Amino acid sequence: MALLEVRGLTMQFGGLRAVDDVDFHLDEGEIVSLIGPNGAGKTTVFNVLTGMYRATAGTVTFCGRPIDGLRAHEITALGLARTFQNIRLFGEMTVGDNVVVGAHTRLKSGLLASILKGPATRREERAARERAAELLEFVGLKGMERARARNLPYGAQRRLEIARALAAEPKLLLLDEPAAGMNASETEELLALIRRLKERNITVLLIEHDMRLVMGISERIVVLDHGRKIAEGTPDEVRRHEAVIAAYLGASARAGH
Repeated sequence: MALLEVRGLTMQFGGLRAVDDVDFHLDEGEIVSLIGPNGAGKTTVFNVLTGMYRATAGTVTFCGRPIDGLRAHEITALGLARTFQNIRLFGEMTVGDNVVVGAHTRLKSGLLASILKGPATRREERAARERAAELLEFVGLKGMERARARNLPYGAQRRLEIARALAAEPKLLLLDEPAAGMNASETEELLALIRRLKERNITVLLIEHDMRLVMGISERIVVLDHGRKIAEGTPDEVRRHEAVIAAYLGASARAGH
């Protein structure tokens, strides 16, 4: 059984069909990339998968359970977390606090318990801090817990956002253009980090425009153009696919006019 199965996914905004009858799946432990020219519908797919949009048509099944219509926090609690194309950190909060916030779907203490700070709440908070420190070490930010998030270099902020997503203990992690704005060395660090995610048996679906990263990390690639899936396969298969070549050449040609 697939970890994630998407069938006939369609998302329409008025007269615009941003995603049009898209099918794909992810098996547990895979690294799969979702690529395509700007405006292909990639982030719209992510927004549907994570409950930010409700699909016009189609089904999404995660861990054998339909998640169509669930709210974003309910989907996160099931084990599906994401990062965003535009970094969404709490800049004035510390690095450690940003990661602890990501664990809120796993914390058991209610509002009253949090206010009263009973022994169970304190134990839970202490465990969350310890987990945050572990995740920061995992993404290469060891010892940065007390720094302000906004003071981190850009590449480090990207890795902090991944640590925050990991605090939700996801089975599936969606990365939306994680290498955007990174220099070559930061991209290499990111590539190594994604490989370590696989070692932890975390399945990864990423949107990315850096084709070197995509081809170097992906086991399968799904290609969208104008909302429709035009190809799917291994990096070598996708690289040679005529429809993919035409879509990217067409995008380049349009950009030149």
